[in-house]
Amino acid sequence: FLPAYSPDYNPIELAFSAIKTFVRCLGIIGRTDLEAQEDDTSIYIHLLEAAFSVTTQSTLGWFHHC
Repeated sequence: FLPAYSPDYNPIELAFSAIKTFVRCLGIIGRTDLEAQEDDTSIYIHLLEAAFSVTTQSTLGWFHHC
């Protein structure tokens, strides 16, 4: 038996939120960027930067929060 899903108590949701905030704040990826480029390499590089912006300290804080 699994308890009901609660995003409030799931640290991965906080990580996804931090990554989305990183992408939004820098304005890295916009619709025009996606449509204008033939090569997606730079977009993938920016997404990797966003994913690696999650630090060990922040993950520890999220686990303590949940």
